[in-house]
Amino acid sequence: MAEINPKQLKEAETVERKQSLNGRALKTLSAFANTKGGSLYVGIKDDATLFNKSISDQAQQDIVNKVINHLNIIPEITLHTYKGYEFLEIKIRKSARPISYNGKYYRRSGNTTRELDEEGLRSFFLKNIAWDSQVDNRFSINEIDESSWTKVAAKAGGQRGIPESRDLERDEFFQHLNLMVNGKLTHAAIVLFGKNPQKYFPHTTIRIGRFKDQSTIIADHKIEGNLFSQLQRTEETIKSLINKGYEITGESFVRRDVWDYPLEALREALLNAIVHRNYHSTGSEIQVKIYDNRIWIWNPGTLPEGLSVEQLKKSHSSIRRNPLIADLFFRAGYIEQFGSGTLRIMDVLKEAGHPEPEFEEHGNGFTIQLFKRKGSRLSKEELQDLNDRQIAALEYLKDHESINNSNYQKLFNVAKSTATRDLKELTEKGQLQRIGKKGYGTHYKLE
Repeated sequence: MAEINPKQLKEAETVERKQSLNGRALKTLSAFANTKGGSLYVGIKDDATLFNKSISDQAQQDIVNKVINHLNIIPEITLHTYKGYEFLEIKIRKSARPISYNGKYYRRSGNTTRELDEEGLRSFFLKNIAWDSQVDNRFSINEIDESSWTKVAAKAGGQRGIPESRDLERDEFFQHLNLMVNGKLTHAAIVLFGKNPQKYFPHTTIRIGRFKDQSTIIADHKIEGNLFSQLQRTEETIKSLINKGYEITGESFVRRDVWDYPLEALREALLNAIVHRNYHSTGSEIQVKIYDNRIWIWNPGTLPEGLSVEQLKKSHSSIRRNPLIADLFFRAGYIEQFGSGTLRIMDVLKEAGHPEPEFEEHGNGFTIQLFKRKGSRLSKEELQDLNDRQIAALEYLKDHESINNSNYQKLFNVAKSTATRDLKELTEKGQLQRIGKKGYGTHYKLE
């Protein structure tokens, strides 16, 4: 028998102490079985002191029988001693099937035992069954939007395993891609190609807000429809809420339209949210919040088990929560390679001179934040107020730390007074920050 100091048994996700094997203790054992497994130590008071001088073999057998009768699982029992007293360790392994106590199901969260609510219970029972592959007798093939599936079939026909679309019948298309099973449509079929998916799944929407600050919203849009439609309409809505600026390229000062954020990175972030969201979570929708200097995208569902935020920043395997949805976006050419979306976002932003995006598990979901490139964009209004030299100077500063009056004169072949006036105007308009006092050493950086 091993010597263990009960005061060292700190309660945690897999450790609990109880004075006896009562109802609360059995709930804890149910929670252990439904989470990661764990050890319940019985015979320890709340203050971690012991009171049993000995625990008989019959008492131990009674505990085993009680666990079996109430939970229908067989525990591992270990007798421990400490300074002449005895207590028991009841070890429960993670179960492959849900374990209930008195008809209710429990999970561990930190060092507490919690009963699963209706939504949590549904998600728990179905966690090993992909949401998008489930079928439903309520769905009718007539609810499929003809133009949606034919567009995808035409785009991907003959590629990535989709037959040529010329002679492809609707039912053949859906059966071939596992969107129809024994004549019944899957959830994926409805959310991907349905005329009105929100009739059955109200939560499958995207909410877009334009914020002045954390609490002041100046625009609010709700995007409905099937997922292919949502991707297109969400991108269009975001474009209407951010600036399209201009850059000067080459020595000829040719103006080029540029958005606040690279559209490719935005599209990848939206695809990530749509494809990987937890559709079991019926109380939440994908959220997009647009601020002056960043875009925040949140989707319900934390990262799959075995994948961390740090792994997203390097080559990693793809763990697909919604394999049918992911597969259709891949076959239709929206996804180039599974598991590479976050890397493409990082590469595109880096190439365009933006800060690295932030990935974070936030509450019961996952967020991606994209940040503006400092001083990289000029709105139409701002552009109208600047001359070509000033615009070119701002472009110059994207690749150089600073500029001074002498540099400005040489770059644009102008007099000192002209350079002084141009730089002063840029500073007053908030585009540049002046460093140093008048005279030698004065230089300017992007604000």
